[in-house]
Amino acid sequence: MSSKNLPEPNSSIPEKQMMFNDTRHIAIVVKDIEKTAKYYYEKLGIAFNIRTMEHSGLLHGEPMKYKAKIAHAKVGSTTFELLQPVEGKSLFEEFLKKQGEGIHHIAVDAPVPLEAEIEKWQKLGVKVQQIDKMNPGEGTAYMDVPGCMIELLCFKRK
Repeated sequence: MSSKNLPEPNSSIPEKQMMFNDTRHIAIVVKDIEKTAKYYYEKLGIAFNIRTMEHSGLLHGEPMKYKAKIAHAKVGSTTFELLQPVEGKSLFEEFLKKQGEGIHHIAVDAPVPLEAEIEKWQKLGVKVQQIDKMNPGEGTAYMDVPGCMIELLCFKRK
């Protein structure tokens, strides 16, 4: 198999060609967040802070609301996120039913407004699966790329 058209590994790709350049977290969907967080702490020494979140937006283009438990832990320069669907329809609930527990998405910073960023990705043929609206022009979008979702974090940074 030839790789003539691909850049050499670790080659320098100009930043302006990349769709993102900062990874915020890696998210793992789980069935029982308390049990998983306890395991990570007892076996690996990683402590998570757990909270509940509620969001509304679009799932496959249809209006939705959901509730999930979410936990974050900083490990070196990487943040790990655990997600447990609680109620309502979401990509997390679909993932858990279809594939079981596992890495669901990688979150990256993206510029506001959210709608313009989604449009940029869609012009490249990347489909949006879920949008969580927050403030006008801000929110998150889960983009369907091979391997796992990319979560676009579109928020005004202070």
